[in-house]
Amino acid sequence: MTADIYLDHGSATPIVAPARDAMVAALDRFGDPLSIHAPGRDARRLLEESRAEIAHAIGGQPDEIVFTSGGTESVALGIAGGVRAVRELGTRIVVSAIEHPSVGGVCAVLESDGFEVALVPADADGRVDVDAFAAEIRRPGTLLASLQHANHELGTIQQMAEVGRLAHEAGVRFHTDACQTAGRLPIAAGELHIDFLSLSAHKFGGPPGVGALFVRRGVSIAAYPCGDDRERKRRSGMENVPGIAAMAAAISTSVSTMADEAARQWSLTSRLRDGIVERVPGAHVYGHATHRMPHLVCFAVDDVDPGTLLMALDERGFRVGAGSLCSGRPEDPSPVLEQIGAVNPHGFRVGVGPSTNEDDVTSLLDTLPNVVADLQQVERASAEALGRFRSPGP
Repeated sequence: MTADIYLDHGSATPIVAPARDAMVAALDRFGDPLSIHAPGRDARRLLEESRAEIAHAIGGQPDEIVFTSGGTESVALGIAGGVRAVRELGTRIVVSAIEHPSVGGVCAVLESDGFEVALVPADADGRVDVDAFAAEIRRPGTLLASLQHANHELGTIQQMAEVGRLAHEAGVRFHTDACQTAGRLPIAAGELHIDFLSLSAHKFGGPPGVGALFVRRGVSIAAYPCGDDRERKRRSGMENVPGIAAMAAAISTSVSTMADEAARQWSLTSRLRDGIVERVPGAHVYGHATHRMPHLVCFAVDDVDPGTLLMALDERGFRVGAGSLCSGRPEDPSPVLEQIGAVNPHGFRVGVGPSTNEDDVTSLLDTLPNVVADLQQVERASAEALGRFRSPGP
């Protein structure tokens, strides 16, 4: 049985049918959107229609949407572009200590360019202390704060509106990585006091390799790459019109079914969280119990090699993720789990999707305890054999 639980902590979902149809239809719109001939105007029309759809889905305006190649570029453009545009005002950037590796990557580059990055820790559930965040935001020379809407491993949702309000009161720009939440939770960029918001199409049923950055009206941004007049000079390079059309169709589809789908997925992941703790020997479940994404479950299992467990589950049709695919190998400890002081930082993540059902969850909960017990027994036997081999003779 191959379950839709394969979705590797929800990092990607299959391309939904409306998105696939939109992409195929857009393949005939081959004109350059900057061209004034008929094919160019046709492509431009589709581009702007898609821009309006995506803006509507997150409570923005069409001219606030910048198309990119995906979530990582959107994060980099939002953070680096956001601080470089106002560099004369300071050098400080404030981020949480459990952000996605894309945030850490761009911050490392900015540090080498003379910026200072302050990290705010999170508690054991993965929630950032708002008072600690506020204290860092208010320090002189702070240009931008970035806080992930919901963590990519734990699924924990942050107190976005409060942090955004505090940032704006301090005159600090506010960026959020909303790749995990767009299309899954309601987003109203204005109400959250957001200046820059990053999206990735493949997280909500669109194709990989296309994303968007919301840039609030009136907020300046330093473009990169640059060299032409596309995207209102905020991001150069010919737009991926078929991918963008598919992204717009995907987010519209996701938003239209959001409430019912979130409730259904919450029920499934609640069963998984409870069942893993009750039935899997040596298991730990991480992430906030209530302030969490409906589709994610993060857990660890003691005395089991992560790669071996992944392969054992894969052979049985369950495509579970381990570690952050963007930051290391499956057997490496999770930086997020290390930051929150997890007892076992070798985490696994399960993401349920649109076609996951109760039978899939039952199957995983019936399979996982036996697989874990078998692997733990092998680990113990190996350790005992190694101990006998290493012990000195009489």
